[in-house]
Amino acid sequence: MPEQTGTETGIIAVEVSAEHDLEADHADAVVEVKASAFFTGAAAFTNAKELAALVRGLEELGVPRTAFSLQGVQAETNEGLLTRSSSATYTVLIRLEQLERVGDVLAACTTLKQATLRELRWGYSREPVAQQEWMEALAAESVKKARRVAAGLGVKLGALHRFAERPESPNYSLRRGDFLGSDDMAPRGSYGKGRVPLAITVTHRKRVQVMATAEFHTLPES
Repeated sequence: MPEQTGTETGIIAVEVSAEHDLEADHADAVVEVKASAFFTGAAAFTNAKELAALVRGLEELGVPRTAFSLQGVQAETNEGLLTRSSSATYTVLIRLEQLERVGDVLAACTTLKQATLRELRWGYSREPVAQQEWMEALAAESVKKARRVAAGLGVKLGALHRFAERPESPNYSLRRGDFLGSDDMAPRGSYGKGRVPLAITVTHRKRVQVMATAEFHTLPES
């Protein structure tokens, strides 16, 4: 970033930035399951046999029952009548605290023909804390940089006038944890009925850029 000075107003302004890699600590898989019976609430996980099969299969692979939550049910009615025998599509969110289970979910959606993976989102619970730590580091760097500028100008660095965090670069402002295609991206789309796109790279790391501007008063050398 270019250094800016405002000697005519007694202000030194500096811009600082840094890039960091952030590891995901969980993933949310959104799966659609077509079933031959309609149920609502927790009963769907035990009474809709196709949904129960998905849960049972992933439980056997180490995904706990508490990881599943029902997000929605879309029933198909026959002549306007809604009954238990109505077929339904269930939207289920699976919270994966163990990221090594992501592959198990992908495999389950390819072997169970009624299941389709609609979305996979990486989660970064630590990001707010990390952002604060990164900004504190930028604040310290802005002081060092301003001191170097002041020394070059032959003035003393005075009190802080203003410190402002700048928004993330547009290249980093995609929906958090929801990427597609390269090293910072995760699979999203329809994966089911035995088809898996072989070109997709699954990863759980993203790069974040943080930026700030700081302005300091200057004092003449005594």
